[in-house]
Amino acid sequence: MNNKIFGSMLIFGPIVSMLCWILFFPDNYQLNAGEELAKLAESKNSVVLGGYLATISTASMILGLYFLAKSINTDKSTSSNLAEISGLIILLTFPVLVGLQGIGIAALDAADRVDAGLAQGILEGARGWDTSLSFIMGISWFILGISLTMKKKFYTVISAIFAIAGVSAILDNFVEFEIFAIIGWMGGFLSMVIMGVLTLMNKE
Repeated sequence: MNNKIFGSMLIFGPIVSMLCWILFFPDNYQLNAGEELAKLAESKNSVVLGGYLATISTASMILGLYFLAKSINTDKSTSSNLAEISGLIILLTFPVLVGLQGIGIAALDAADRVDAGLAQGILEGARGWDTSLSFIMGISWFILGISLTMKKKFYTVISAIFAIAGVSAILDNFVEFEIFAIIGWMGGFLSMVIMGVLTLMNKE
């Protein structure tokens, strides 16, 4: 994979995904499935548009990370082995994370075609996947960050921040401190964008 391509994916994916989650999807914090469904129905067009855009951008982000991991798996060193492991874990998250972006669309479609009970069931099921997925993603970020740090890629500091973001994303599943969510997700996404920019600037 051409460095310029996956570098662009690392920039496009996190930025567009974050914008979609902020602008198009209603906040479902502390809402039950019925209340969430009602909120989705209120902004149906926005949810559908955001769902499709987020699907594309999330796929771009995950594949960008995978190809980054693959690009540094160049020998039989420990850092290369870690890169290979992280790449496999990242691929593992691909179908679930990409699929979750369309949950709102699926729930609205179920409510229209079948009944609200099925739609609420879809939303409830997605919440369980969210928790386990964020845990797995945090692990993959941590391992890839360690590998990048060992390889001295991206000025080491950015790679180390990415590893720390992975740890914070993991801790966010167990400890209810907002700081872990901020460091984990915002730090991880910002690190990806910076790594994408540095990849594009690399003339090798």
